[in-house]
Amino acid sequence: MAAPDRRVAAVVLAAGRSTRFGSPKLVAELEGRPLIRHVLATAIDAGLDPIVIVTGPDGVLSGIDLEPARVVVNPRPEDGLSSSVRLGLAAIDPERGVDSAVILLGDQPRVRASTIRTLVDASTADQPLTVPAYSDDGAPNPLVARRAAWRLADDLVGDRGFGQILGRHPELVRRVPIRGANPDVDRPRDLEALERAGLGSEALEAAWADRVRANRAQVDRVREVPDGADFYRPVRGLFVADPGRIDDPVLDALLELARPDDTWLDVGAGAGRYALPLAARVAEVIALDASPGMLDSLRAATDEHRVANIRPLLGRWPPAEGAGAEGGEAAGLEADVVLVAHVGYDVEAIGPFLRALERAARRLVVAVLMERTPASLAGPFWPVVHGEARVELPALPELVALLEAQGRGPAVRVVARPERHFASRDDVLGFVRRQTWVQAGSDRDTRLQAALDRWLVRHEDGSVSLPDVRGDVGIVTWAPPGGV
Repeated sequence: MAAPDRRVAAVVLAAGRSTRFGSPKLVAELEGRPLIRHVLATAIDAGLDPIVIVTGPDGVLSGIDLEPARVVVNPRPEDGLSSSVRLGLAAIDPERGVDSAVILLGDQPRVRASTIRTLVDASTADQPLTVPAYSDDGAPNPLVARRAAWRLADDLVGDRGFGQILGRHPELVRRVPIRGANPDVDRPRDLEALERAGLGSEALEAAWADRVRANRAQVDRVREVPDGADFYRPVRGLFVADPGRIDDPVLDALLELARPDDTWLDVGAGAGRYALPLAARVAEVIALDASPGMLDSLRAATDEHRVANIRPLLGRWPPAEGAGAEGGEAAGLEADVVLVAHVGYDVEAIGPFLRALERAARRLVVAVLMERTPASLAGPFWPVVHGEARVELPALPELVALLEAQGRGPAVRVVARPERHFASRDDVLGFVRRQTWVQAGSDRDTRLQAALDRWLVRHEDGSVSLPDVRGDVGIVTWAPPGGV
């Protein structure tokens, strides 16, 4: 979550009078647990310490186990939520080493630990208030307040808490895009809606599979060209990157995870975008890929850069037991860290895929995914050439939700996705043709090229790009069950 020298506390606001709910709502149960226990469990999972829960004087939470939180009573909850904020911050003020406080609402049981970690990691001293900007409802909770901002609580009034500061002082606020929503439970029907929407891991796996099948069926229905035996061979040059590059925040995050005595297994290694620079930091990289063309490019790069500790393997994931692979056996592979970078979006059986990653990992599983798939860059061309919007594949938000439903407690670090540049118009055209399955010279290709010429962005260095598609990159890490 945060840097090791940062200690982050939680203030859970639970002193509301539940007037719209009709009864004390925080003791109402969702999936067998009181609402307040859901929020407390999330704060614990996010690594927040200490945790302070501000309750009202009515004692309605007295029968609920709130350990390890410290309970502070607000004697005048009618003064509004702002009074509870002040009391909560005052309770943790003497705590030595506390850098920030996460303000959580006790009636938001679907708040995610990964969201809290993302907000804490994104907070800065220059902008001492950090809030999410949820894609579905724009709600600004939970809020991370650096210690320097706690004095602002003295001026808060009424029920808006720090919300009144967000509008008056935007220069103090950092807003972090977060997919989804974080709904309040204000009325019984809100709780009923959460119960209907609460999907377990099996249901999430099924929903993932449905999206993959729908995406694939759409391609089969509109395609003008087949995929070919090696789909990536014609575009392997697009996946080659300088192993010595210093402008890649995803690579920087991966290198921070690397240890000198590690073995890494890079599943879907491609041409070595990450395998090559990782090899300079770890003992060995096993580079597994299903594309012979990609592995040819990887071998050429290892020769060019004189890298001797990368072992290329030809094979798919998860490997069939006993299946042979070039350079060794794909089945039974083990490594300290297993990495999948931009792999898995189109995997229908995502549960077995992830479980195979966990079986292979001794210490850590790392997944790099975008909020929207890399192919979404070609999404705007679909209505032009096919007359319908592209069915999008599952991506980062769906993976995080699935891992959380499985109890994995993933940590998520989100970085800005750099704009993707191509060397020439022909390179962009080839990419978009492959992502729309359009035949060169067809009527659809004519429409595609006309749209491409309208949208192509040319840069001073001679490269070209397409209008950017919103969506950052997440580096998701979790420990395999039973890992060390």
